Formats: sequence, structure tokens, C-alpha cells
Amino acid sequence: MTAQRVVGWVLALVTTIVVVVNQRDLGIARDETVYMGAGSKYASWWTGLVTFDHGISKANITATWGGPKETDNNREHPPFAKTLFGLSEKLVHDKLGLAGEVTAYRLPNAVLHGALVWLVYAFALAVWGFAEAMVAALLVMFLPRALFHAGIACFDAPIMTMWFATVYAYWKCLDGRRWPWQVGVLFGLALATKHNALLLPFALGVHHAYVGFRAGRWKGIVTHRWRVLVSLAVLGPLTLVVVWPWLWFDTFAHVKDWITFHLKHVHYNFEYLGENWNAPPFPWHVALVTTLFTVPVATLAAAFTGLGVWIARARASIASPADAGRAAAPEAVRRVIDPRAPALLLVLSAGVSIGPFLLGSTPIFGAEKHWMPALPSFCIAAGVGAVWAARRAIEVIDARRTLPLRVQQIALVAITGLVVLAAAVETRVAQPYALTSYNALAGGAPGGADLGMNRQFWGYAARGVLPELPKLLPEGGPVYTHDAAGWGIYQQQGLLPRTFPDAGSEYRGGIERSRLALVIHERHFNRHDYLVWKAYGSVQPVFVLRSHGVPIVSVYRRR
Repeated sequence: MTAQRVVGWVLALVTTIVVVVNQRDLGIARDETVYMGAGSKYASWWTGLVTFDHGISKANITATWGGPKETDNNREHPPFAKTLFGLSEKLVHDKLGLAGEVTAYRLPNAVLHGALVWLVYAFALAVWGFAEAMVAALLVMFLPRALFHAGIACFDAPIMTMWFATVYAYWKCLDGRRWPWQVGVLFGLALATKHNALLLPFALGVHHAYVGFRAGRWKGIVTHRWRVLVSLAVLGPLTLVVVWPWLWFDTFAHVKDWITFHLKHVHYNFEYLGENWNAPPFPWHVALVTTLFTVPVATLAAAFTGLGVWIARARASIASPADAGRAAAPEAVRRVIDPRAPALLLVLSAGVSIGPFLLGSTPIFGAEKHWMPALPSFCIAAGVGAVWAARRAIEVIDARRTLPLRVQQIALVAITGLVVLAAAVETRVAQPYALTSYNALAGGAPGGADLGMNRQFWGYAARGVLPELPKLLPEGGPVYTHDAAGWGIYQQQGLLPRTFPDAGSEYRGGIERSRLALVIHERHFNRHDYLVWKAYGSVQPVFVLRSHGVPIVSVYRRR
């Protein structure tokens, strides 16, 4: 193993550790409780199967993996990530005792995020070089929202990894290998992670048509590296079925149910530029503006530079004489002449990931998490752009005053390091309330609030007020928990005394029974303040949790 490859593995390990450490301060996201429970059931079924505690029958599969209702046993979502959550909890927490229950459930996502950093590093290293690979990998590590999502037991970070793993495997398998099984299996696992993967064939299909046409004109669109297409079309669906027992019978009906559920997905509330949206048509620019406001500014600037570099190199390759050959072309041109067209592949991958959200009809209730598979492409472009800009700056200085090679190398590290450092600072500042955080273009968290951007979702921020509750009501009492999830888990973890039971929802008298009340601030939750004011006879909260001055959770105490 070369030193450069070792660097990639070290980056992956460091990323995994960063995610594990960071998630310790993250509250329980509402969806996590569902996925953790389903994951434990799935894991128990698999372990029971391999230990011969039970066999395979329609009845026991239905009891664990499905049911008559569209959300029974969380059958509306593929099982791969959930199964990993459950297996990790059984091994790391139950058997080995190496981590707490919640950390054990979340550990697979941390490992997968480390794998994503390795994949980005490996791709960029193979195509653009070591410096570009280092910067790209570090910029993936330092994405504020992605780091948050990688630390919770949901699907948005895993699908980012599995999507890019499929893209990378596809690119590798275009090398002409006889059995390109890797891309098919990874595509199947991506399908088994989240339904976003259904979009991947659009990116890969257009790319294959392009490289096939370049290789063999119209005939090449079908015949060029045809085994890759067969692998995607055959092994992909087969892998999905293998890891999802719910598809082992009534396969087509169950697949139809799965896809139909998401095609007709309910539209939840989200705030965008001062308005609450819960029904189409949505503004076509939601995904673009949200991305501009949530990715670190330095990363965005470097990514746009990198995209410009790719375009310039593509134009240079087209303008170069057809018979010049690779050896006669400048280095910058030789890289883009790669017959596998890596830059185009990354652009298509990002475009297909984010494209559906430009239509104005696709449900958008979790902001950037829905199109996070676009982020690895952004970061690789940023790596290319940052290194290109640094080298141009060094060339300008060297033209005026000759710089020793060692000085040039130090300057390259320093300039690109500033881009990485800027992203690292934004990422650190954003935690643990990353969904409230916005970048410098928006004016940080306060600017995002002033612009009317989404404040948060999933109720995870409630964890931040837990230490205050015993101070506000030492004797304890029922708490109206509003949108907070995992109240019982917090008590199991020792983060909250059991003398503070959940009073229940507002529809079942929860506010009236409570002595303390939480209101988690989102625009569509404004009415909950009024409900509490009326019941408590006071409009004054006794504690307000803030992120950089932005209110995210208010606590009221009954008089």
C-alpha cells in the first residue's frame, strides 16, 4: 500500500471519529426513534435466521418487514441502513458494551461517512492528483449539515455515501474489466438505502451514452462497456431484493407500493424566505438558494472555480487537434481527455441529485438533506479549484521572484489550507444545532433567521434544554414536550430525571396537564406559543435556548 493510499484510510478513520464525537451532543431526531426500532427488529430477524431460530415464511417476514398498512414496520423505506443500525446496536452495545445504545445505533453512519471521505479522496487522487484529493476529502469532512446528518440514525448521510460509491464504482468499471459486478452490487445497496438512488440511472445513462458515442459513435452507445449496463440492470435489482425480505414475495406489488408512497409523499411544512410552504408549487430555486446558504462559502467559491477549470479544460481538449494524441497534449488537457469523462460524470451526478427539486412539485421538507448526494461532486470541484487557484498564484509570484520548490510546496499547502480552515471553522461553529446554522452569505444563523430560512426540524434541539428543567422545577412534574422526540431515551441515558414525564400531545390534554412546556421554534409551530400562553396565563418563557442568538426552544413554567 502506497503512502498516498494510507493517507486516504487515515482521513476515513479521522472522519469516523469526528462524527462519533460530534453526535454525542446531538439530540434525538424524531425519525430516529422509528428507524432504531425497525432496525432492531430487522437485525433480530436476520440473526434468528442465521442461528436457525426461525425459518423463512410469509408470516414471519410480514410480521417483521411489512404489514397491510403502508407504514407498517417502516416498510415504506428500504432496509439497508436500518439493518446496519440494528446490528450495530446488538453488537457494539448489547454484546460488547463498547458504546451507549444511541451511539451504537448511529455508529454505522459514522463509518459510512468515513467511507465517503475515502471514496472522494480515491476518485480525486486517481484523476486529478494528491493535492486535489486531500482538499476534496477534507472539504467533505467539513460540511456543517452533512456532519450533522452523519451523526444521526437516518438515511440522508448513508445515501450520500452509497450514491457516490455507485458513481465511483461505475467510473472504475468503465476500465474494461470482464466482470464489473461491483457497480451493480453497490447500486443495489444504494437502492436499499433510500429511494433517491432511483435517480442514479439518469446520470449514469447520459454519461454512458456520451463516453460510448466518443468510443464508437452511435454503435458505441450500446456496445461500449456493455457489461457495466448489464451489471446495473441485473445485479442492482437482485441485490435490493436479497437484502429486503419484504420483496421476497409479491415482489412487484411491494416495489410498486414503495415507489408509489414516495411519488405521492405528503408535503410537510418548511420555511423558505419568510413563508411557510406545505403544498406545491414550490419556488424553483429552493434547492439552489438553500445550498448557497448552507455550504461553507470558501468551499462554494473553490467549487465554482473548479467548475470553471473543468469547462476550460474541456474546451481546450475539443479545440486541440484530433491527431495530437495524449502525449502531445498539455497536462491539463491530458487529464480531461480521460475517455471515462470523470468531470462530466460528477456534474451529471450532482445535477440529477438536485434536479428534481427545481421542478416545484417535489416534496421539500428537510431542505438540503434531500439532495446531499450532490455534495461530493461540489467538494471534488472545490479541491480542483482551490489547487488550481493556489498554483496560479504561485506562478504569478514565481514569475516576478523565483521561488524554491520547497517554498512553492509550502505556499500550496498554506493557500489550500486556508480554504479547508474556513470550512472547518464554519463546521465547528454550526454544531450541535447545524440545522439552524447558515453560512456567511446568509449572515450566519442570525442572518438565516432574518431571511426567513428554515429554523430546524425533527425536534432534536430539545436536548439543549434538558439540563435547565431540574433548575426550573426541582420537584419535577409533567412536561409538554411539543415536537421533542425520544423523551424516554433521554431519561434512559440519564440526561433527564424520570420525575419529568412526558405530559402528552396538545390534542390529548398535554398542555393542560403539564407544569413545564417546551415550544420548538419553527414557523408553522407559532400557534403552540399561543396555546401555552392561554393555558399558562403568561407569555413569558423562563428559559430560551439560542444558537448564536437565534431562539430555537422556549421553556414555559406554569404559574
